[in-house]
Amino acid sequence: MARLLGERLGAVPVSSRHAVGAWGLWLGTDLLEVVPWRREQAGDNPVGEGRLLFEPVFPGQAPAGDGADVPSEPWTAPASQLVAVIWATVDLERAEADLSPWLEPLDSLAAAALLDEPHLGGRGRVRATSGLPGGRLVLLEPTTEGALAASLARDGEGPCGLYVRAGSALLQSALPGRPRPRRRAGPLGVSVRLRTAVRAGPHLLLLEPGTIAP
Repeated sequence: MARLLGERLGAVPVSSRHAVGAWGLWLGTDLLEVVPWRREQAGDNPVGEGRLLFEPVFPGQAPAGDGADVPSEPWTAPASQLVAVIWATVDLERAEADLSPWLEPLDSLAAAALLDEPHLGGRGRVRATSGLPGGRLVLLEPTTEGALAASLARDGEGPCGLYVRAGSALLQSALPGRPRPRRRAGPLGVSVRLRTAVRAGPHLLLLEPGTIAP
């Protein structure tokens, strides 16, 4: 299943400065890098789950996807495009304040609007960003004991998922041999969630073409 989904997403092996055996997924504006487990201390053993991490870019350093990681096979036109990163928090206002240096100003009408994400059991705001991947950050706090709450319990606050604009072919055959994922309207439009055995994520929500909200 991983190989099949990787082919449909356009993942290719990359020569990474972080790890041997890494795969890269070019998402139009950003590179998602999947690397093997790296032991950081004694007892830090591999687990059957993972989390999203941002790699800081320092002055003079090429950002990922701009020569920093070189594919061993040519990139093709992306089958999917990163639209937004999902940021899990237990306190929406505090998270917005903490992340304010990377967020664009918000008008009073948008500040009052809270949007539901039924796939994850959360509610929050969509914020434009020029300093984080995707150009949008969807900050969510949990409203149920759902997938978002599971992410917070395991990893704490931070990036926990991606909204990806997917082609119709990928949406129609995202999980062959399984029931069709449920379509639900969320902060960025109608999407389906790719379900995995790990409830805490990372979460991948595929937006249907033409449904992304402004």
